[in-house]
Amino acid sequence: MVVHGVEYEFLTASSVTKGHDGLGIECWRGNDMVFEIFRNDETLRFEVTLFEPSVPLELIEYAVQIARDSLGDFCP
Repeated sequence: MVVHGVEYEFLTASSVTKGHDGLGIECWRGNDMVFEIFRNDETLRFEVTLFEPSVPLELIEYAVQIARDSLGDFCP
């Protein structure tokens, strides 16, 4: 996806570590992760972690829809 002339890529990643068990959508700009939307199966919550101080709203809105469509239900 291109926003304001900058290209971003999305990856789906799983994680199984203490306090971080679930599935996430990562947003990358080149070699830098911009943010992650994570389905935390331990806390039964969706979480957003920003790794950049300023992220375009259009990018977050787009990623939220991807997360809702592809991350699925919480796993017991």
